[in-house]
Formats: sequence, C-alpha cells, structure tokens
Amino acid sequence: MKSYRIQIRSEGKYYDGIIKANNDAEALQQFKLKLTNGEIAAQDEDFYNKERVFISYEELKDGTTEVNIGETSVGVQMGGSSVTTG
Repeated sequence: MKSYRIQIRSEGKYYDGIIKANNDAEALQQFKLKLTNGEIAAQDEDFYNKERVFISYEELKDGTTEVNIGETSVGVQMGGSSVTTG
C-alpha cells in the first residue's frame, strides 16, 4: 500500500488528508468517502478563486512529504536566480 496526500480547494474551503491506497484512483475514492463521512474537516480559505476547484495529490515516501519546513534554517538558498543584474 502507498500513502497519498490529497488537497482540495473549492468554494473558499480547503480540505487536506493523507490516505493509504493501492493506487491514485483508489486514494481519491477513499478521500471522497472520508469527506462524506465527515472524517476530513474543511478549513476556511479565501486565497484561491472560489469559482474554480483545485485538486492536487502526491504519492508520499514513507508516509511523509519530502519538505520539512521545521528543519529549514535561515539563509538556506533554494533554487537558482531567475533574474541577474549587473
């Protein structure tokens, strides 16, 4: 079984959950079931366009995401510069 993190933004609400499933289609179905049963609660969010629905999902390694903001220190450079002056 694999772990999937699914995030949905719709009508000013944000839903986020981690699901264990055999494949991505099964993970989406299980997420839908948890939404219907009230196991995943909505959070208010006004940042995204309320007229659109955003759904994202990712397969997790070892049940966690690869980014841990809690361990990031000040001054760590991420990526490259998009604009260079001089």
